[in-house]
Amino acid sequence: MLLYLSICTLLYFNQDDLLFHPKPTSQNEVNKILNTNPNFDTLSFIMKDGNKTCGFISKDTSSQKLQLVIYFGGNAEEVSHVMEKKKYFSNTIMVMMNYRSFGLSNGIVSEKNMFSDALEIYDNLKLRKDIDSENISVIGRSIGSGVATYLSSQRKIKSTILITPYESMIDVAQEKYPFVPIGWLIKHPFNSKKYALSINTKMLAIISKNDIIIPKQHAYNLIKVWKGKVVAKEYEEDHSSIMQNEACWNLISEFILH
Repeated sequence: MLLYLSICTLLYFNQDDLLFHPKPTSQNEVNKILNTNPNFDTLSFIMKDGNKTCGFISKDTSSQKLQLVIYFGGNAEEVSHVMEKKKYFSNTIMVMMNYRSFGLSNGIVSEKNMFSDALEIYDNLKLRKDIDSENISVIGRSIGSGVATYLSSQRKIKSTILITPYESMIDVAQEKYPFVPIGWLIKHPFNSKKYALSINTKMLAIISKNDIIIPKQHAYNLIKVWKGKVVAKEYEEDHSSIMQNEACWNLISEFILH
């Protein structure tokens, strides 16, 4: 019993380190990234609590307001690498925001902060004169699928794209630690299945058949409760390689732009 309690205590106090893997960058590194991606610029917002949250925005210009695509990454992902995906989204403004303690963003990452920052980011972007506020889509990958789902439940979203999603972090963790009462211990539940019940937005689920990080059944558990129309597509990929699948991104592009 003492050993069991010790394991539970260890998991409780170390869960932030197990779940989040911040990837901070320096300003010099960001400058190098922008030099090789001249069609992007930095973007930052001061959150209501004073924290600075940073990311990147494409430099699209048009006489008309453009569709917006917001990307939320995984738990160990600095999002600048997604700039290369802009080629799939013509006549679209693309924004990728780093969570707190990722990239140049300040602060401490947590579910609470990720959710509140997502709402503030959306609200700020919606006010831009170059963005069509009625045409905003969101992409969430891995843990970011939980952020995208929450945002879609709280704001008007045209389409939601979830890459390797899950129904809740409780269910994912419980599968990995079946002997531990995860529901009592977890501080960051990312309970997407709760928010999905109220979402009428159409959703595209990108599922990796060979995903051992978030096994594919978790995606299907979320799909079952999503209120809006759902399109699901499986690929012969793992949790990471799915991001390099060209067919996957062509499907995402078609889903968003049409």
